[in-house]
Amino acid sequence: MSTRWRRLLTVAAAALVVVLLAEGASRLLAPYLTEPERYGDDATAVKVAQMEARGDGCTDLVLAGNSMGRDAFDPAAFTAADPNHRSAYNASLDAASPELLERWVVEEAVDRLRPTTVVLTLASLDVNASGPATRAALEAYDGAEQTRADLIGRLGVTAGSVSDLVAYRTELRDPAEVQAALDRWRSGAPAERPSADGIDKVLGADGEGLSRRALRYRGDAGAKLFTREQLLKGWTLDADQVAASRELIEELEAQGIAVVLVVLPVTDDYIAQHPNGVADFDAFLGAAGGIARDTGVPLIDLHDSAPVERFADTHHLNGDGAAWFSAELAAQLDTLGVDPSARCSD
Repeated sequence: MSTRWRRLLTVAAAALVVVLLAEGASRLLAPYLTEPERYGDDATAVKVAQMEARGDGCTDLVLAGNSMGRDAFDPAAFTAADPNHRSAYNASLDAASPELLERWVVEEAVDRLRPTTVVLTLASLDVNASGPATRAALEAYDGAEQTRADLIGRLGVTAGSVSDLVAYRTELRDPAEVQAALDRWRSGAPAERPSADGIDKVLGADGEGLSRRALRYRGDAGAKLFTREQLLKGWTLDADQVAASRELIEELEAQGIAVVLVVLPVTDDYIAQHPNGVADFDAFLGAAGGIARDTGVPLIDLHDSAPVERFADTHHLNGDGAAWFSAELAAQLDTLGVDPSARCSD
């Protein structure tokens, strides 16, 4: 072997030793390093932790939608009201449009929970072509480390799953963070991680929303202004979101999963905040009906089923509303004959 090759091998071996030592140190320090921002927000990271904590990978029914669905559906109340006491989980995400749910439900929720039934909720703000909140949520989801769809993102997830040096690369480059981690290591106090218990006063252990439970909507002008300007301004029906709803339903049905579409309850004030009021909302209802007809799934329309006392604002249910909705959904599914014998299996 030439001198040149021996030198190259020596350098390569030395580099490998350095990398292995760095990896070993990273693994020792990893529990004490701040958790990287792997998902678009803390609630998404917590929901992943909750789904992974269900070690049997088996939940009979999953509900998915936006924050309205998150606040409306209490899985424990549903299970108690369901004649067959099916297990359930609330996989709804804040401002989740059908385009976002098409990835989240199939790639994350179904893969971990293996449900036999998925309930998809739909509201007019989900299909607003001018909605800034839904666009921002989708951009955050698509740009997050764990949910990037591009090749670089996928390679990063794979590398991070086997290497703490890669997974914590940003934190390890920050001297202040490394010092803080060393301080935690000395005190024996690992850094906080997303907990399957939820987020105090924000998210329950089954994915249900808690922050609006005690609120009561009284027609306040601020709530109506937010709905009009941030959620429904310039409302026009987004054909791409409608198509994404159909595609998601078809993907789930192709896996043998029963799907039910639910139009969520809203107040009259919510409907009035659309640029053309009832006319716009009727266009949304027509689109929801078209999705159900095109895919052959049942549609439960609850948009005018809840009195204003059950709302926290123009469109989110409060604690009383969540108890009602969860029991009503169980009753509606029973009436529809959604197969109660279809249960997930380990």
